[in-house]
Amino acid sequence: MLGKNKHSYSYSSYGGGKSRSRTGVRWDRILPIGAIVIVVIAILIAFNFNRIKLATKGYSFSEQSEVLKLTSDKIKIITSEDKIEHISDWMALSKNVKYYKDFETYYNLHKSMKKKDIVKTVTDIFDHYVPDLKKLNYTDKEIWTILKSASTDDLQYLVDHQFSYKTIKPYMEVTGFKFADMDKYVTAYGQYHSYNYAVLYTSYPFIISTNPVTKRYTLKDPSSLTALVKPGFELPSNYAPKDLVTSADEYAANEKKGNETDLSYYKVRKPAYNAFVEMAKAAKKENYVLLINSAYRSYDRQKQIYQEYENKWGGKYAADHVAKPGTSEHQTGLGLDVTSQSVVDGKRLVFGDTDEYKWAVKNCYKYGFILRFADGTSNITGITQEPWHFRYVGKKAAKQMHDNNWTLEEYVLHTGDLPKI
Repeated sequence: MLGKNKHSYSYSSYGGGKSRSRTGVRWDRILPIGAIVIVVIAILIAFNFNRIKLATKGYSFSEQSEVLKLTSDKIKIITSEDKIEHISDWMALSKNVKYYKDFETYYNLHKSMKKKDIVKTVTDIFDHYVPDLKKLNYTDKEIWTILKSASTDDLQYLVDHQFSYKTIKPYMEVTGFKFADMDKYVTAYGQYHSYNYAVLYTSYPFIISTNPVTKRYTLKDPSSLTALVKPGFELPSNYAPKDLVTSADEYAANEKKGNETDLSYYKVRKPAYNAFVEMAKAAKKENYVLLINSAYRSYDRQKQIYQEYENKWGGKYAADHVAKPGTSEHQTGLGLDVTSQSVVDGKRLVFGDTDEYKWAVKNCYKYGFILRFADGTSNITGITQEPWHFRYVGKKAAKQMHDNNWTLEEYVLHTGDLPKI
């Protein structure tokens, strides 16, 4: 009988089902392990929190390590800022952690300075001048605006004279502004009622030629159509325009002059030449024939001409009638000596006595030209009357000068269009 029970069956406690193995997740074992892992991770993060923050900002592992050697308060300063690119340099040069971001900002404004000089300058500025500027209600943004160009002497000047940012702001916007001249600007503004005029006439009085040249500047952008070229604002000796074009025969005086080549091959900057052709065609419709008598001259050629006048007529005559090398508009390729067919044919002696001259003076602004050295302006321009010398400045500037009866000097003073120097 026992043999018949080869298989015994047991019933579950629930009554009737056959027993089965249980394969469910053993949470009672997993949860404690997970908790331990989380705690370990949390501990790791806690101990490496600053390193992680530095890493997310882009610091290399070696940079992180250097920063983490600092005290917690200093680490906090660095981790509160965006990445400081030259952190290693600033750490090597200064212990003033609170200025590291300022060192970096100043460096980005003055990249030609040595880093050690930046550290010294910025530390001096923020220790001694910034507190006083803030008492004058300068904001951080305004302080950084003036630090683009201000020296420590300039900052001391502003503090000593109690100039607010609101006071200096309109003058700062004028090209050529100098902090040390602010008190003079304020006085000049009372007379001229123009921020441009107040700044430029004060800082560069020799724009008006009755004032002596106290300093000479070299133009950084001699290709500008409105570049003021005269003693004090001078062209580099090696400057030659890149867009010179050769005049066609029909627009040239067709005669030889000294060592210069045939005038039919005179060169002019392309925009000036195109404008002259347009003007000459308009004049021809009224039976006036305008011709180019002289155009581009190199620095060396101008030097030769000046020497010839000086040898023949003396230094004063040369100075009054010929531009010194580097101060001639002919070197720009924008200055043209104009004549007429009536003068070339011998019907008239000089261009200034011709109907063509009168037409040109009346109409040249429409094509972007000005009569550069008009009668009665030598006290401003420094050059006696030259009825033949026209300067291309572009139509917009030429119309403005025509409408206001300004010389180029006066245009610069009123508009603030000072050449980059």
